[in-house]
Amino acid sequence: MRTILYPLLLICAACMPVAKFRLCPNMHTDLTKRLYNDIVTELIEQRFYNAYLPEEDQKVFNKHYLEVDHSVATAADRKWHQQQSVRFQNKLFGDTTQFQTFYLNISPAKDLLDLADLPDQFTKLRPQSAVATLITELAPSMPQAALDSLNHVQSLMLPSEFQLCTARLVPTIGTRQRDNETKTLTLSKVVFSSARDQAILTFSWYCGPRCGFGEVLLVEQVAGRWQIKQAVQAWIS
Repeated sequence: MRTILYPLLLICAACMPVAKFRLCPNMHTDLTKRLYNDIVTELIEQRFYNAYLPEEDQKVFNKHYLEVDHSVATAADRKWHQQQSVRFQNKLFGDTTQFQTFYLNISPAKDLLDLADLPDQFTKLRPQSAVATLITELAPSMPQAALDSLNHVQSLMLPSEFQLCTARLVPTIGTRQRDNETKTLTLSKVVFSSARDQAILTFSWYCGPRCGFGEVLLVEQVAGRWQIKQAVQAWIS
């Protein structure tokens, strides 16, 4: 019996589903707002240095990486990090008492650390650069108009309209203060492909005087949800 049971256990273990991030319901019917909601959720939960997690969960990551004796993450490190990230996201999901507060900047004012710090003219982009390629592929007939949108802060979607399950967004007015650790997100307008199943946008993430970055994102719609397909880093602080 034991010789039969052991292979069966191995087969069942191999068939067990991999734990995944819980999907927050997105009830928006407007395509652009659906995109913003999905992408902001992904940014907060997977790209902003775990800043959305309660302090005790962040300490688990910090402790682990202080104890490892190598400078480059291994496959085992990445697997461990993914497992912990999923576990903590699932635990936090819907627990509003544990939500961290993030600020959404919808002011049209632009400075060097807003959005992706792109040039004002498309001709100033290097022709073979990743950003120029993305714009040309998605908006071949209007590259300048697309760039203008990527340089323009979105004001279509207010913080109160985001349907988030692991963090809260509140508005910030005017230029953010850089002498504190206010976590501020700024999003650009969206440039859709002709089929409207892909899009590009930019964002900036500010998390302190020497903490933050800006990126250009290529996103795509998969099974009704928007996901980040490619991220091009524009600046980092």
